[in-house]
Amino acid sequence: MLALFLTVSIASMMASAVYADGEGLGEAKGWNKKPPKEGNWYKFETSQITLLFPSGKKPMFIWWYTNDTSTVYVVKFQGLIEYLIFDNPYYLRKYRADSFTVNETIWKPRVEPKLPHPHGKGETEAGAKFMKLLSDLHPAFMPFSACQWTLEGPEPTTYGWAFNFTLTKVPMHKFGFAENNIQIRCRFYNISTTEVPDENSPDYNYTVAAGQLKFDFVVGNWEWNMDKLRSFFDWLRETYGVNVSTNESGLALWINMASIKMEDIDYAKNEVESQFENQVEAKAQTKGVMIGDEYYPVEKNETAANQDEKPIQLREHFREHVRIRFACEGKTPAGFLEFVPWARLLDESGDTIDYVNVTASYIAAGGHLRLFICYPYFGDYTLEHDPTIGLTAAPHIPTLVTPELVGTLLAATVATTLALAIYKKRKGTVNIVSP
Repeated sequence: MLALFLTVSIASMMASAVYADGEGLGEAKGWNKKPPKEGNWYKFETSQITLLFPSGKKPMFIWWYTNDTSTVYVVKFQGLIEYLIFDNPYYLRKYRADSFTVNETIWKPRVEPKLPHPHGKGETEAGAKFMKLLSDLHPAFMPFSACQWTLEGPEPTTYGWAFNFTLTKVPMHKFGFAENNIQIRCRFYNISTTEVPDENSPDYNYTVAAGQLKFDFVVGNWEWNMDKLRSFFDWLRETYGVNVSTNESGLALWINMASIKMEDIDYAKNEVESQFENQVEAKAQTKGVMIGDEYYPVEKNETAANQDEKPIQLREHFREHVRIRFACEGKTPAGFLEFVPWARLLDESGDTIDYVNVTASYIAAGGHLRLFICYPYFGDYTLEHDPTIGLTAAPHIPTLVTPELVGTLLAATVATTLALAIYKKRKGTVNIVSP
């Protein structure tokens, strides 16, 4: 009986651990059938998770626990922001790499005071060159909602379904270089799968559970504003001995995370179908998120107060995932977004050249969270990173069956087994309480 109780207890704990990681959430009905399309939206539905995504337009994902429609989760890919890196490697909006900020944070404090003969020829010559270059810079922020996206798929695979969003048209001419160079490659899993993106780096792998949606966010041929200033800074160094680093810049992927009510889901759809902005945010009712083990309230709009974004502390290990989970009460699975704190750099042939550290910052925006996943300067290489969304739940182990108790029971079982073995061998009497 003791052994049976121990077996059941351990099985219960294992089931809880598996469920906590999302295993089993993708038990599907109709995986072999193409997901139905309702208007501009495709719909995946399993016994545990329901997922909606638009057929192009702009990348947005809506999902909920199939058996509980009281809370709907929304992740919107807002756009890319080029920013300047000074003392902090993560994104701060006050350091967006636009012409105004470059002038205020580089020219005035880092260049102008170092030029000889203030207000003289050197300053006038350098200033004229610099101002001309500033006029050629692209804006710091490229909004995805203003771009045209093309959807490929969804197509069936051995693990589930695959589909890609590709940015195919940018109306802002200074961002023309981004056309066909930004992709969100998506995979929706019906079985738990471990992937190794590069066979030469087996330590860089990840396991995606059934019912989760995995992205490969890909950016290639990005034209950096700081690169456009490189020749000027070279001239400054050779002519006046003024050194300015041109690699102190990064690229941030801006994602909005929000939870809404099912009756407000049409507002989310209208953002795609009618190109209305901020419909989700207007209906968002997110009280807080869990980042690691810490709770962070998001009801207050800290962007209006002009507060700085806060960093997320990332662990620099391939196997560590940064998980941001919508905080909720009860045992209903909650939505989450996670990513590893590393990204791959690829050359033109698709081979891995290097791995770079990924940083992140966030800020409460009034009922929703603004998340910025930040990538350091990667030059002419292609960057690839791997966010994932899904549902997670971690049922508490009953008080009766604690890890300490299981350890005690295991020790008792081993002792009992040894005692019985000795008894059979010696055919004597054994006290199994204290052998």
